[in-house]
Amino acid sequence: MSAFVRRQSLRFWPYLFITVLLVAVYFPTFSGEFILDDRPLIENNPDIKRIHPPISYLFQEDGITNSPVTSGHHTGYYRPLINISYSMDYLVWGLRAPGFRATNLLFHLLCCCLLYYFVTFLIKDRSAALWATLLFALHPVNTEAVSWIGSRDNILAGGFSILSLFLYIKDWERRGRLKRVGSVLMFALAILSKEMGLMILPLFFLYQRLLSPIKRNVRDELISYLPYILIAIAYFSLRKIVTSSFSSPIELVNLWKSIVFAPYLLLMNLRLILLPFGLHNFVVGYPDHYLSWQAVAGAFYIAILAIFMWTFRKNQIALFSIFSYHVLIFPALHIIPTSAVSLVSMRWIYFPMAFLTIMFGLFIKASLKNRAFVTTGVLCAILMYFGAYSHILNRTLWKSEREFFAQEVLHFDNYYYAGGLAENLFGDKKYQDADKYFQIAIEHFPLEAIHYLNYAALLIDTNRPQSALNCLEKAKGLPMTDKRRGQWFNNMGVVHYGMGDYEKAVTYFRQAVMLCPSQLDHRTNLGGAYAAVGDDQKARSVLEKALEIDPTWAPALKNLAMLLIEIGKHSEAIVMLEKIPQEDWKKHGIQEIFLKAHRGDHG
Repeated sequence: MSAFVRRQSLRFWPYLFITVLLVAVYFPTFSGEFILDDRPLIENNPDIKRIHPPISYLFQEDGITNSPVTSGHHTGYYRPLINISYSMDYLVWGLRAPGFRATNLLFHLLCCCLLYYFVTFLIKDRSAALWATLLFALHPVNTEAVSWIGSRDNILAGGFSILSLFLYIKDWERRGRLKRVGSVLMFALAILSKEMGLMILPLFFLYQRLLSPIKRNVRDELISYLPYILIAIAYFSLRKIVTSSFSSPIELVNLWKSIVFAPYLLLMNLRLILLPFGLHNFVVGYPDHYLSWQAVAGAFYIAILAIFMWTFRKNQIALFSIFSYHVLIFPALHIIPTSAVSLVSMRWIYFPMAFLTIMFGLFIKASLKNRAFVTTGVLCAILMYFGAYSHILNRTLWKSEREFFAQEVLHFDNYYYAGGLAENLFGDKKYQDADKYFQIAIEHFPLEAIHYLNYAALLIDTNRPQSALNCLEKAKGLPMTDKRRGQWFNNMGVVHYGMGDYEKAVTYFRQAVMLCPSQLDHRTNLGGAYAAVGDDQKARSVLEKALEIDPTWAPALKNLAMLLIEIGKHSEAIVMLEKIPQEDWKKHGIQEIFLKAHRGDHG
């Protein structure tokens, strides 16, 4: 019995070791917040807060809800399994970001355990596989995929794809029908997590060419691919129905440029894996001309890769790892263009690097055999560096939006996020600093309307209405979504209201409400403008409509109470004010209004 227990402990201790290290390194993520895309996809997404029939998730588009703000628009992103996972998270954690982050870490842990098992299966060495898996598990590049909740799709697509390939291999070698069904199911889950899951199909072909010990006829091989192809066709059909497109949002680019600089992007991605320093949320574009150092570096990479592959031409597992990595990284090369703002992103490396881990395992296996002591020392040093770096990134860059924007702009001169930093400073009432970074954002991205809209809001708050009006006029002709255009009309209304032109304010606020009828602040402002021009009936109607949408909306309750006081209905005003939670009274200045209503009621 004791021998059995020892065998079982030897089998399971690697998984326990991976778990302990991951929790230690990612501990700061348990106190993290929603950041960036987490806000529209999770925090401000009403769809994840309601129970839906499971089939309905197949007809949901990422970032699109049934609200009037998003109705009729398309993001082009179709990842229904991710929406299901968010809904499950909400049932368990409520709207608490640390809970969602804990789920991400759990998925990463499961993916690492699966990867350890898969690498062990391929290289037949548990120790080398464990070292290689730990390098993947603790690698600082993967913090973006793990700690940023909205990057969960990369983890799930990677994990399901590995499992699909493993079950395909087991089925091919042993003819297990259940394994084939499981493999097809895992493939479906992978592509429903992220479209990159489709790239596992070429890996089946690579397995047949490089690793399969059983050579059957071409007909059998083609039949083995058929269920996956049918699933892919069904996936594209659903995607077309839901998003009106077979692909993700497309930004037209120069195809020749994307091909010429693809080797450079390969080199950049490999640099992030092999030399992980200076890591952050990259915003990288194409060079200005073809005869740049980036093109030369890309050509150098292709030459080195060719030499490397020739050197290891007899090592089938090594070739499988190298080919798999490059196949899986292909979507990140932008030869098939997307709407991504950067050509390089750490989260895109998660899935491809899992297969590069096989090569790491082979190198470690050979090194442990020849120089075990030195190899162990080097690996320990690398893991300590990876773990410490990942811990720091989780504690700073990925913990909160405030920290994220400060790191990106102040430490990395990444002015793409200057507007975000300015918004945070504005929220903290650091007007001078916010003013500086809004101007920087406008200088570097003069065609982004959002920077003008937010800067105008700061100018309004700091009593510079004419400057705000000039700022909004610059944004008038820029491309905007209905939501942004509604914000533009609302800001114009606020400016004219502050300048005493209430009739114009009403006109602009009405346009804002027409474009974004669910935006409560637009309705509240319109109600206040109607009251200012003396149309109390319309003012009351608009404010009551806002309260039908959200009966607890404090600004509307406050404005309605003030209107009721003006027309002498003090008791009704008191009822309105009492609906506002006591903790919000100071923020909205309710106490003074309440006393005025109380005096009028007893007057």
